[in-house]
Amino acid sequence: MSNINKHKVFIGYYHRDDQYYKDQILIFNEEADLFDDWSVGDGDIDDEDMTDEQIRKYIRDKYMREATVLVLLCGVNTKSRKHIDWEIHTAMFDTILNPKMGILVVNLPNTNNTVRASDAHEKDIVSKNGNWYAVNSRVEFESIYPNMPSRIIDNFIKGVPISVVSWNTITNNLEGFKELIDIAFSRRKTNEYDHSAPLRKKNS
Repeated sequence: MSNINKHKVFIGYYHRDDQYYKDQILIFNEEADLFDDWSVGDGDIDDEDMTDEQIRKYIRDKYMREATVLVLLCGVNTKSRKHIDWEIHTAMFDTILNPKMGILVVNLPNTNNTVRASDAHEKDIVSKNGNWYAVNSRVEFESIYPNMPSRIIDNFIKGVPISVVSWNTITNNLEGFKELIDIAFSRRKTNEYDHSAPLRKKNS
């Protein structure tokens, strides 16, 4: 592959529905050396009697650790999972010991595959023939991205440059996937995330 830098990636996904796609990405990574994998295996967090801040710190310190980019695999049920929301929040939260991360969303084949990019070069990777147009309201975003976690929608509304790419695009262009990870990494310090919504307390 090219001389694009590799980064430490944490893959967020709903284990029950989307384990196949996580496994496939790791296979791609073995073949093409796309990133350093900082993900964890399956297993729930026992959040009983934990405050929101304790949950956030636990996820960051015990799971996401030194990862610099969150790659979120977005399926039809991803938005309803509390652990996904906690991972997104943790990626957006900035501290001296655990700086905020870059975020890249990959829409899985069972979603509507609507994509998002922020500049001409990135748009060329995400969709060479895309018809790009501006969206501003929550109603519009939720209509276009019906499976997207609400915390990501919050940041779309704010104009934070979080890119969304389809599964088929990354599987057909691993070099482009690596570059999108690099772009997310490069934005991690300047992105002013909105992480003000309270953490999800239950799945739906």
